[in-house]
Amino acid sequence: MNKTLFRMEWKSAWKLLLIFILILAMYFSIMLTMFDPELGSALAQFEKLMPEMMAAVGMSGTAATLVDFFSTYLYGMIMIMFPFLFSVILSLRLLVKKVDNGSMTYLLSCGEKRSRVWMTQLAVLLSALFLLIAFCTLMGIVCSILMFPGDLDIAAFLRLNLGCLLLQTALASISFLASSALNEYRHAALIGAGTGVVFIMIQMLANMKGNLEKLQYATIMTLFDTQGLIANEAQAWARLGALLLIAGSCLLIARRSFMQRDLSL
Repeated sequence: MNKTLFRMEWKSAWKLLLIFILILAMYFSIMLTMFDPELGSALAQFEKLMPEMMAAVGMSGTAATLVDFFSTYLYGMIMIMFPFLFSVILSLRLLVKKVDNGSMTYLLSCGEKRSRVWMTQLAVLLSALFLLIAFCTLMGIVCSILMFPGDLDIAAFLRLNLGCLLLQTALASISFLASSALNEYRHAALIGAGTGVVFIMIQMLANMKGNLEKLQYATIMTLFDTQGLIANEAQAWARLGALLLIAGSCLLIARRSFMQRDLSL
């Protein structure tokens, strides 16, 4: 890994990270004010009025405990959409944009190996994604302690966030694969972002139950079993292993593609 390049990329990436941290901080603070440990979530009233819409965005089900509330109203869609968007933007910026605008020519003309450049850019992506999820985890714990002391099952919440991190790593790996394999920004954006969007849309349809419920087997979102992680079920851990396998496979293919392709420099 090139430490100089890593620091340079982080000088650019931290601004994007800060934007998404502020967005998610706003959502966490607003949503927590809607939880009442005695009366239940105020959002349950919206679910009664618009059950199909709330189910589609993953905001349906009981939220008797604070960790269930997090799982239903934050990790059902918000903590999927925003970190995914963050990783897509960053992964495209780190590789394919540099090829598309010619700046990759400078990096490689300095004698730097492709493998080191690729590994450095991957390290920037994964470290930024980790910090984003870690911030949300810490904020959720701190806000819960301040607003609802003793109500949050911290161990279950940590498992929930680990699952979220592995899901986002798998999605980021798909985007990074597109960024590694394609020369044009628009094509990489279409494949990298489009694949994740299709997965999310399929999950939204599957959430509506009925005949559409079987669609859950056509998306990797199903591997993020929030209730199973809260209950610490073995099956939920096995699904996380599958997410890790998907991420690893995508990154191996991405590295090979980047090393062998014509960069059109």
